[in-house]
Amino acid sequence: MHTFQVLWSTFFKISCLQLKPQDLPKSNILLIVITLNYVCIGILLSIPRLSLGEALLSTLIEIFLLIILVSSLLYFTHFLNRLSQTLTALIGTNTLLGWISLPVLLWYYQAKLYQWDIGLPIILLLGLTIWNLVIYAHILRHAIDIPVFTSLVLSLIIFSMIADILIQLFPLASG
Repeated sequence: MHTFQVLWSTFFKISCLQLKPQDLPKSNILLIVITLNYVCIGILLSIPRLSLGEALLSTLIEIFLLIILVSSLLYFTHFLNRLSQTLTALIGTNTLLGWISLPVLLWYYQAKLYQWDIGLPIILLLGLTIWNLVIYAHILRHAIDIPVFTSLVLSLIIFSMIADILIQLFPLASG
């Protein structure tokens, strides 16, 4: 149990921009465990708008795209040796934020269903999305030794590419 507390504490500290991806161990096993956890939260976050099969496929495609884009970025910047730590940091912080955003997303769907005011859950979800973008920028900044602005632009590009592909493959339900 102590190991999981340390692990989630580390991801929280990365999310608060206190630690870098290099502070994580180089471990493919850790990356696999974190990725499996992300698959679980990804499915839970997608279930309200997708079937179980679509939610699983959407999450797997999202992870695949993240791996391809980050691997390519690290390859072209000659930092491929940091791939495991960078992906672990990105997927781990995504997982942490996914668990944090799950109750807010459920609140949003409940409010929408009962035609309550959805303003506050939308603001909170937007805030979590912006926080996630900042975390990505922080991780990429340290992974490939680039300025903050450049890492923010790269993070926005990665976010946009993944979102655009997923929206094309799994159009959002209308209404």
